[in-house]
Amino acid sequence: MQDLVFADPTVAATIMRYATARPSKPLLLYGEPGTGKSEALRLVVEAQFAQAGIASDDFTVNGADAGKGLFDRILNMAQMQMWAPGTPALIIIDEIDEVEDAVPSKTRTFIEQHKSVQLLASTNYIKKLKPALQSRMRCVEVQRPLNTDWVPRAQAILAAEGARVTQSGIAQLLQNFSGDARDFIDYMEEQVDAAKQFAVGQ
Repeated sequence: MQDLVFADPTVAATIMRYATARPSKPLLLYGEPGTGKSEALRLVVEAQFAQAGIASDDFTVNGADAGKGLFDRILNMAQMQMWAPGTPALIIIDEIDEVEDAVPSKTRTFIEQHKSVQLLASTNYIKKLKPALQSRMRCVEVQRPLNTDWVPRAQAILAAEGARVTQSGIAQLLQNFSGDARDFIDYMEEQVDAAKQFAVGQ
């Protein structure tokens, strides 16, 4: 979980709570693309499986593949998980707004009827979801981190590559970064490669 970077520490705390405990409400992360929502959900599930000593698998469905058989598929995936009695299975739904487009109101009904399954979902378009569904989920907005938010993570990456750079040096380096969470790793790889080439040329 330490690899994730969030603009709001309360968001990080909520995600950590879902990773280490098991709040009763399904979790919905929403916000603009590239803010790390899907990765956060994946790490929550990995952490829960690790704590339970269960072999982890990919239990993710994508809203783009939604159809009439989607929730039957979710139930089948849930039955493959071997939790302690009374502990719900975990299923990730990426782009849950597309599920609502394809099969309106079915997610709300599923949540009500299947307490043995806990959904962890993401969307870029929270306004596409009806209030009745939102009220049944813990809705958390994930905002794009500021460049300064990336400094500790960037320092850890550079240190792992053997580069010793001060926080002020990293902050200066990140002034030119304007991407999202998906772009960050690429940007850091470029900086590491540039530093290595510079060192060779000296």
